[in-house]
Amino acid sequence: MASRDERIEGYYEQSAWDLAERVVGLEDETERLRAAWTSARSRVKRARWAGVSDLRFTRNMWSDALRDLHRYRLAWLSARRRAADEANLGMEALELRDQEIARLTAELDALRESTHGAPRLEHMGSDEDGDVWRLESRT
Repeated sequence: MASRDERIEGYYEQSAWDLAERVVGLEDETERLRAAWTSARSRVKRARWAGVSDLRFTRNMWSDALRDLHRYRLAWLSARRRAADEANLGMEALELRDQEIARLTAELDALRESTHGAPRLEHMGSDEDGDVWRLESRT
């Protein structure tokens, strides 16, 4: 049987090699896990950014839709109010036009009654400035 020191040396050599293999294996495993961790972390960051980006896009799209809806509603109300104003003003304009026509007709009738036709000119002769004309008398 081997001495105590030989047995310890055998175990030590075998254990050191096993220990070194385990250390190298753990280093490799650590590098693999670190790469997986970095990859997973970047995927989470991308997913989070994409989620935030999607949420921001959806929120902006919703606010744009609401703003357009509000704008179209205001435009519709404005057009409706304008149409009502035009209808009211149209009636007022027609009344004003009828009043103006009635006033002009009355004025024309009064003018026709006062003049009894177009005035006529009568030639009176000539002087140093040229021909002399006067209104013909209607007596």
